[in-house]
Amino acid sequence: MIEIPTSETINADWFSRVLQAKDIDCEVARITAARVGTGQIGKCVRYTLDYAKSAPDAPSSLIVKYPSDDPTSRATGVLLRNFLKEVRFYQEMQKRLTIRTPICYYAEIVDEGPDFAVVMSDLAPAEQGDQLAGCAPDIAQAAVMELVGLHAPCWCDDSLSTYDWLGASDVASVSTLRELYRAQLPGFLERYGPNLSQDE
Repeated sequence: MIEIPTSETINADWFSRVLQAKDIDCEVARITAARVGTGQIGKCVRYTLDYAKSAPDAPSSLIVKYPSDDPTSRATGVLLRNFLKEVRFYQEMQKRLTIRTPICYYAEIVDEGPDFAVVMSDLAPAEQGDQLAGCAPDIAQAAVMELVGLHAPCWCDDSLSTYDWLGASDVASVSTLRELYRAQLPGFLERYGPNLSQDE
């Protein structure tokens, strides 16, 4: 198993071993890093790869997702099992679905986190949506159609119960989510309340 890197320890040799493990005959000579996105509990970095030896299927850049540098965000990711779910999705669920997802070159986690890393194909020039600004109807339609590929392949599939990382809706988990909701509600209302209409 290739060791899990951090944004401080990752290097060209590590990328070479990850790609070689995927049967890509290459040797990475140098990497250039740049932060992307505004992650809440995670940190995403784009790495541009310069090769000493390349192959036709060797990617020119990759996205690596790490846990956030913020201790509170990291703790939240562990509490909600977000880190575990993301890694297990790529390890165990991605191949069962037809929704379009990045190619995953590497996904590993220590226990339930926070130490983890996911290496994905770089989908640039695609852009992240803005939940507050919304989007055009054709983009919304494309997103809804993609959801079919997320839900339909496993609809009413009893085998999902064997994926313990998905998490059953037990009393403890529901209670935890309820408390998190209550804790966030005052801040949400302070920021967005003036733009909300009264309940009819």
